[in-house]
Amino acid sequence: MPLELSKLDAEVDFPALTKCLFESYDNPLQNFVNVYFAPRGEDETAHEERLKEASNRFADWHANDPSSYWQKVVDTETGEIAGGALWNIHLDNPFAQPHSLEVTWLPDDGSRKFAEEFLRQYDIPRALVGQKPQVYLFIIFTSPAYRRRGVAQQFMSWGMNKADELGVEMFLDATPVGKPLYEANQFACIKENIIIPETETPDEAWKKIDSQVGTVTFHLMWRPIHGNYVEGKTMLPGNNE
Repeated sequence: MPLELSKLDAEVDFPALTKCLFESYDNPLQNFVNVYFAPRGEDETAHEERLKEASNRFADWHANDPSSYWQKVVDTETGEIAGGALWNIHLDNPFAQPHSLEVTWLPDDGSRKFAEEFLRQYDIPRALVGQKPQVYLFIIFTSPAYRRRGVAQQFMSWGMNKADELGVEMFLDATPVGKPLYEANQFACIKENIIIPETETPDEAWKKIDSQVGTVTFHLMWRPIHGNYVEGKTMLPGNNE
């Protein structure tokens, strides 16, 4: 079954792509998704509403962000989406203007405040060293049914070729699950980011999402221009500014 990489069709692909994303992050369960999506429902109707909200939000983000570049890998025999990736292709400094992600998908209570603080902490390491043109990998996932068949590597190879074409660096925030893939592609880990949202006045909603998410660790990964990295010799971002 040939697996083919292509650009997402924004008019039709987001529902199927979002469904694939949920299936991927649920197996194994990645607790950080509780920050990015509405709470899981207890029945099929609630699940469909959650899926619809996320799909519509992805489409809206894509339409309003010039840096957004979504891709899919499709099983050409069945038409099924095997995986997806969202790149942000920044031709200028992505942190030139203050910005924050408005958390509209969670109720206006402690859960939203928790998510806002989580996302603030998430951005800190890259904001310190990545104020330059770059290719950033924001989202990547593979359907459980298509794992170990090179889906993620198709995305990575495209991204590295794109960065080399533009002559820019690459950044991404890796989970412990994804980190070996990036290391295999000669990305260097430049910062461990342990995210622990805190407040002096947690309400029950804050406490609930805190228990669902727990402590989350990301690893800020970096690839220099044209991938010319030699461990112990190449100067890392932040050390040569």
